[in-house]
Amino acid sequence: MKKRIGILVLLLAGVAPLSLAAQPMADMEMQKETEQASHQGTGKVVSVDRAKLRIKLAHEPIKSLGWSAILMDFSVVKASLLDGIKAGDAVRFELGKTKPEELVWVIVKIERR
Repeated sequence: MKKRIGILVLLLAGVAPLSLAAQPMADMEMQKETEQASHQGTGKVVSVDRAKLRIKLAHEPIKSLGWSAILMDFSVVKASLLDGIKAGDAVRFELGKTKPEELVWVIVKIERR
């Protein structure tokens, strides 16, 4: 009986590191997906603050980032992106990063649909 338990422990000890080793790979794959250069989204403009370079969007899910639909504030990279955009507009937008090491996505392109 002790021999069987010993063999079982050895077998389980060998399997556990394999399953734990697979987790970082899955995390790395998810990280690669979200680190792509840009992501596209669609939504409805709730408000625009040109002075602060901010826009509030009720956006649809952004699958490439794993984001669900939500009401969210975004910064825009330049004020001219907000030209002609107003509350109530349906928009298509592109998210990017001004620096690759940043964690925050900003709107680099936006247009009315």
